[in-house]
Amino acid sequence: MSLSVGNSGAFKNNENKFDLILFFIVLAIFSLGLLNIYSAMSQASISASSYIVKQSIWGAIGILICVGMYFFDYRIFEKFGYVFYIINLIFLALVPFIGSLRSGARRWIDLGFASFQPSESMKLFIIIALAKWLHNRRSKGSLNWKDLSIPILIIFVPFILIISQPDLGTSGHLLIIGSIMLFFYGLKKQIIWTVLLISIISLPVAWQYGLKSYQKDRILTFLDPASDPKGKGFNAIQSMIAVGSGRITGKGFKKGTQTQLNFTPEKHTDFIFTVLAEEWGFLGVSLLMFLYFFLFQRAISIISLAREKFGALLGVGILTLLISQLTINLAMVCGIFPIVGIPLPLMSYGGTSLLFCLISIGIILNIGQKRNIF
Repeated sequence: MSLSVGNSGAFKNNENKFDLILFFIVLAIFSLGLLNIYSAMSQASISASSYIVKQSIWGAIGILICVGMYFFDYRIFEKFGYVFYIINLIFLALVPFIGSLRSGARRWIDLGFASFQPSESMKLFIIIALAKWLHNRRSKGSLNWKDLSIPILIIFVPFILIISQPDLGTSGHLLIIGSIMLFFYGLKKQIIWTVLLISIISLPVAWQYGLKSYQKDRILTFLDPASDPKGKGFNAIQSMIAVGSGRITGKGFKKGTQTQLNFTPEKHTDFIFTVLAEEWGFLGVSLLMFLYFFLFQRAISIISLAREKFGALLGVGILTLLISQLTINLAMVCGIFPIVGIPLPLMSYGGTSLLFCLISIGIILNIGQKRNIF
């Protein structure tokens, strides 16, 4: 069975193809992440090598799954979509009881050999569950109020569980992903306007009763970080200093003062972009942005060729997950969005986020196969 390379830069075998360009872009972003994690943790009490080893193990597992999924059919997720969703929902419900406490929040389940964050994996399983329900919807046309009962249940049950951890960033991210998927499928205009109106009216209520004090502080600090530069505004200010101080070429590998002197918060996880910006400057940031741009461009080209609705919905959901996660993280780090716990896709330290990003990309590669198994 012969293989040939087509104009699209992908191996082709009759109907099937493996997009090598997309795959190598993913490897390049992941490698940049490892390099910057090593720099970020080079002054830590625990050896930076241990962080690299852990991240590399998660990355290797995710890459193997990503490639392995090429030999399956993504429509298996349609068959077992609700099962995956319910299993992850059970893990989320167990977090308050068996989850490990870190920085005042319970978000992780200690598995002994590693920590698992169900809220991260829930992003993918909500996409799968919504895509399954929308694909199997019997009636045609845009969604009306009656149709929204099940999608709202799929989105808001994990939303409530995650926001109670508390994790405002991830819970809000779930709403973004679910809302864009429903909007892509089609909503009645009166639903869109009604939801917008209710959201605006409910903002004062959400501020007064829905947000914890530290979450309010983050929003107020975002609006005016200079009001408390040595306290609540410290993280935001130091992050912006790190990004701006890199200038054109950066300060050099492991030479970023904000990073190496521990001024930047969570520099190996949510703020990994500050390490890149400070040490590699505008040129390094441009390289990363070009890689993300081409990753999304290749993903869009694959999704646009999906043969049936489930594949298109699944692809749109995954693309929304990755693009919105990138946008929120960069906006947060650059001071144009409140600080929330959203990692940079494929770059930030964290096994669960990395693993499910790679699995998501594996699904997109599988959609590109366009073969009929069932």
